[in-house]
This record gives sequence, C-alpha cells and structure tokens, in this order.
Amino acid sequence: MSFAQINFLFIFLPLYIIALRVVPVKFQKILLIFGGVLFYALGQKYLVAALCASVALNFGFHRWISHVKNKILPLIIAVGFNAGLLVVCKVLGYLPLGISFYTFQIISLIIDGKDEKIPFDDFCVMALYFPKLVMGPMVRYKEFKPALDKSRSEHLVTLSGVEEGLKLFTAGLFMKVVIADNLATLWNRINIAGAHGITTSVAWLGAFTYTIELYMDFFGYSLMAIALGKMTGMPVPANFNDPYVSRSVGEFWRRWHITLGTWFRDYIYIPLGGSKKGAFRNIINLAIVWLITGIWHGMGINFLIWSGMLCLLIILEKFTPLGKLTKVKVLGNIYLIFVIVISWVIFAINSPVELRDYLMCMFRIPLENASPAKHQMVRYLRTYWYLLLGGVVFMTPFPGKLYKKFSEKKWLIPLFLVMFLLAVHFIMQGKGNVFMYYKF
Repeated sequence: MSFAQINFLFIFLPLYIIALRVVPVKFQKILLIFGGVLFYALGQKYLVAALCASVALNFGFHRWISHVKNKILPLIIAVGFNAGLLVVCKVLGYLPLGISFYTFQIISLIIDGKDEKIPFDDFCVMALYFPKLVMGPMVRYKEFKPALDKSRSEHLVTLSGVEEGLKLFTAGLFMKVVIADNLATLWNRINIAGAHGITTSVAWLGAFTYTIELYMDFFGYSLMAIALGKMTGMPVPANFNDPYVSRSVGEFWRRWHITLGTWFRDYIYIPLGGSKKGAFRNIINLAIVWLITGIWHGMGINFLIWSGMLCLLIILEKFTPLGKLTKVKVLGNIYLIFVIVISWVIFAINSPVELRDYLMCMFRIPLENASPAKHQMVRYLRTYWYLLLGGVVFMTPFPGKLYKKFSEKKWLIPLFLVMFLLAVHFIMQGKGNVFMYYKF
C-alpha cells in the first residue's frame, strides 16, 4: 500500500486513527503493531509471514544479546544475518518492499538495545510502525521510547496532532502527486529519447527535472511520515533540512536523508574510527561508508560510480583547497548544485553505455548518429514550466518559513483543501507513480 492511494486516504487512515482514539489505552500498542502488518499485507500480502518471522527471529537475537555478558559474538551473528540477507536480495534482484530500510532499522534496534531488555510489544512497534516501515525515516529506540511509555497511560491521538498532521500530510501529498509525478513524465520523455535524440540544453533540463522530482518525491514522503506520526502520537524525525541551499557535498549529505546519514555515521563511520585516527584512516573510513551506501541503494555499477563520485568530492573538500570554495557564498552554492545534478544523473541511469552518452551530451561531446529533434526545449518548457518553478520554490527554505509563520492562520485551511483535492484528482486520474525509494 502507498500513502498516495485512495484506499489509504479515505479508508485505511481514517479508520486507523479513529480506532487508536476510541479503543482502550491498553490496546493501543496492539493496534500500532496490527496497523503495520495490515499496511504491509495490503502491499505485499505474500511476504507478511516472512516479515513477522523476521521480527520474531530478531527479537530472539535481542534477548540473546541482552542476556549475555560478552555481546560481541551474538551481535556479529545478528547483524551479519540481517546484512547478509539484504545483500543476497540485492544480488538476486529480489527486493521485498522496503527491505533496505527495514533491515537498517532492525540492526539499529538490535545494537541500541544490547544493554537493555526491550519489551516484545515495544520491539514489534519499532519494527512494524507503518509510517516508517518501507521508506523510513529511521527511528532510534530512545526517540520512540517516551511515546511507547506514554501509550500505557493515555491516548496517543489528539485533536491538535491530527490537525497539524493533516496540514503536513497534504503538503507532502501535493509535492509527491502533483509535482514529482508530473515531472516524472518529463524526465521519462527525455530519458526515452536518449542522448542521441536530445540537445545539450534538453539534457541539462532532464538532469534538473530528475533532481527536482527525486526531492519532491522523497521529501514529500518524509513529510507524510512525520504527519502520520503527529496524527498517531509517535515522534517521526525530520529527514530533510533544505539540502539544496548547501555549499558542499558534505553539508548536502548532512541535510539530505538525515536519518540514513546518521545511521551510517553512528554504526559504521564512528566505530571505524571516524576522523580521529589521522587523514589516511579517515579517507579509508569514508570510502568504506560510501561503498556500503552505494551497495545499499543497489548493485548496479551506476550506484558505485555515484557513491564513489560523492566520496571523492567529500575527501577533496576536507583535504584540498576545494574546501575553501565551499565556504564562499553563491560560489559554494553554484558548485554544489552543479555536482549534485550530475550525481543524480549517474544515480538515475542504470546502463553504463546510456549513462556515458547522456553525460557526453550534457558536456557537448559529439555523439555519432545524433539527431536531436528541433524546438524540444521550447515545447518542454511551455508544458512543464509551472511544475519546474513550483519544484524550485519548494526546494528553498521559503515555504517552510512561511508555514512556520502562518501555520495557525485559518485562511490556510482553504489552501490546503485545494491542494488535497488537486492531489486526489491526479490520483483518481491514474497519474500517480509509486514512491521512488520503494525499490530500495
């Protein structure tokens, strides 16, 4: 199931929130668990038994680890089992919905809970809470624990939480369905035409389009997950912090997919020694982290090129004069946008040959048998200019600042209602796409 489906919007979500509000408090955790299982079943019903078995097995790992003094061996077995299963799925190309996010969430839960006995119901909520189950954000047990403790004494659903959640959910749904999904049509048209059928300007337009589409899709999802957390009384952390205003690749990845970056920092980078064991060791640690990042996204060669490019740029920013450029206003911003747009092209195009040709087209390197159609740029801009402009605006801090300033104003309600109805219209027209990160 997806947040951007009619059945979810008008059946699953309302009934779920009402149930959380009206049932006795002692049953709230059961509902939180059942909601996750049902949500997953409505998306991949044949894998629900495997999901539940995984939760039970990993709870067994947790109890084993929490009972023994020497935790190293059981931790290695538990983490190795989950990581190994993820790698096997990646290699075979069989990717159950949200397996990458679920696996990292489970590993986090096992490591964080090594010194305490997490109750079985808390463990299940952490693993199965549906707003974060298939695409994150990744939540730490210490972040969820206060709400889990609270759920034993009072209702999680409040009127103020539902009201604020509906506003944020509408904003995220609008970004996803209206902007991202329609820009996906433009990117697909350019990508299908291929490097031989487009001009350099159109190649850059396609790259910028994908840059906006990916952000609107994933940021929209993250906003909806945060909103669902507010509606159901669970603290889902922010996953983006205006990444496109960054001036360096390092800063960008501290602002983009924050919970994943934090996961890599806390469970891989810092245990390896981080930056505290000299420059050479720091470079090795960064290379390991970015190699795993690339593999986490997929086994295609493009993901390794993508992660290798970003790793190299971060190293250069840390140890060469390039780092001084990133501290200069405007110049740093231009540099960041330039390299990130190129990196997203690498991320998007799986075929090495097609990727090579597309990059050659972007940099005006002649291609054999190229025959681009005329007036492409004019046609595309005439059709999609308002979506591109809207996407650019949402990529700035401006909308967030406006929302914080006017969020309590009553005149916002009609605006959000129009945004919601417009999104529903596109969904009912069958123009919506699955979330882009569902495949990871």
